Amino acid sequence: MQQQTELRGSLVAKLEMAEEALAYSNSNIEITMQMLIQVPRDIAPLLAKRAENAARISSLVEQIREQVQSEDERQLLDAACPRWICVENYEGSPRLVVDGQGRAEEGAAAANMLLPHLLDNTSWKVFLEFLRAQMEIVELGDEAKQEMAIRTRELVRANQELKSIVAERKRVEERLSQLASIIELANDAIFIQTLGGTIVSWNKGAESIYGYSAREIVGRSRFMLVPPDQLEDDPKILERLKREERIQLCEAVHIRKDGKRINVSISVSPVKDAEGKIVGAAAITRDISDRKEAEERSNEALRLWEASVLSQPRDLKPAAALGICRPPKIGRRGKKPRQ
Repeated sequence: MQQQTELRGSLVAKLEMAEEALAYSNSNIEITMQMLIQVPRDIAPLLAKRAENAARISSLVEQIREQVQSEDERQLLDAACPRWICVENYEGSPRLVVDGQGRAEEGAAAANMLLPHLLDNTSWKVFLEFLRAQMEIVELGDEAKQEMAIRTRELVRANQELKSIVAERKRVEERLSQLASIIELANDAIFIQTLGGTIVSWNKGAESIYGYSAREIVGRSRFMLVPPDQLEDDPKILERLKREERIQLCEAVHIRKDGKRINVSISVSPVKDAEGKIVGAAAITRDISDRKEAEERSNEALRLWEASVLSQPRDLKPAAALGICRPPKIGRRGKKPRQ
């Protein structure tokens, strides 16, 4: 009887501390939502209050840890409060969403920051219910306690899986954001089109090369960039893309917004959806007009030189141009053959 009384007293103390920690957690969630929705000019006092609450939560968790009665209870405690143990992580995350001028970023970033804390809060509530249930079954046997611990662990595990999904989504969004930044700032024109030829993405490089802004061209056909005499080549390219072939670097002529024809090098790759089905094509083009013009000038200079040589009197032409003088033949060991 005395042992049960002591056990009940320990459970009461842990339950009170767990409820106090939950109250601090709820307060921090409210403060975070206040920062995201009201966007106060000075978030320093709110961050300080969050840090104070987080420190108190961490202290309460450690006190509860000192009074755990079993390994199952210790594992549940660890699973229910992974972020609260680290005060810095809990306190610092709003700075990723609210900048120094008090402006909130897009809602997706706010959700990525707030949702893990909401899930942690839910995990803690599960642990709290586990403590309350223990209060009611102090007199029951170990088998009943074990069954309850298993059910609680399953709930906490499901919650942890949700947090893992959220974290993975955040990592994917960060990678996509980095990729979008690279594409947007590239000097080359990079645009994505559907299999029907409708442009759905258009970067700054494309605006510079073709003269169209994204607002002007997104939703329109890419065939407006192609001269009429080259339209028949596009169906062949699309067929190759459907066979998952990558169109290696080739040269073509495109048309700018001002009607000027430009020489471009272009490579095209298939774009797939989440199920691996090809739904479009990504094209990377580079304006090579200056290079082509330089080649034309070089070729023209060569033609003029050849024409000037051939137009000279026979006795003034270089011997090599007349085919009279040829390099001597070299023997097997690098010696001239005997005459």
